[in-house]
Amino acid sequence: MRSRGSRVCRPLVGFDIETYSPDGFPAQREDPIVAATLAASPSFGLNGGLIIVSMIFPPSKEGELLSWLHAMLGAFSGGSMVTYNGRKFDLPYVIHRGRLRGLDLERPLKEYLQLDVYEAVRAALLALPSYRQKAVEGLFGFERLVRDGSGESYHELFDSFMQTEDLRPVVYNMEDSIGCLRILNCLATRASGEVEVRAPKERPCARCCSH
Repeated sequence: MRSRGSRVCRPLVGFDIETYSPDGFPAQREDPIVAATLAASPSFGLNGGLIIVSMIFPPSKEGELLSWLHAMLGAFSGGSMVTYNGRKFDLPYVIHRGRLRGLDLERPLKEYLQLDVYEAVRAALLALPSYRQKAVEGLFGFERLVRDGSGESYHELFDSFMQTEDLRPVVYNMEDSIGCLRILNCLATRASGEVEVRAPKERPCARCCSH
């Protein structure tokens, strides 16, 4: 993955995946990807424009989801891909699952400058009680539409989509991707002294993960 110092290429593309993992964290990348979202903005502020491409498929159709993802990655090629712990989770996971389906997702991903805001948060905000994405968003004052989900329980939200077409798992994944852009914007603004980080109301779980 490309990383060229502090240079940022446009558009900024938030990226996040969700897996169907009812048996716990898929440490061996054994579980299928069931949702993925690309959230692209031409500027740091979302109000300068936002394009959202979100996909959700049954586990048995992971190959179709990854094929669509492969096609959509080309639309924003050359931009900066912004993830939260993506270097360790989302990106290698997508590449691995693509290979299982006969798809080369590493090639289109290499066309992006990779920015992992989890790493930036760890470097800039050293004393947080939790580095979970939602906890960090809360410190910056962001509120989510879907508040009852997590990476660990995502399979439950997904089951509700399969049973009743409940859209919460779609929105949850979209908020993860958009959240990457919002955190990046706050870090850039905070560097100029314009953003105040809020103290947490309660101590979140200290486990570090994407969500």
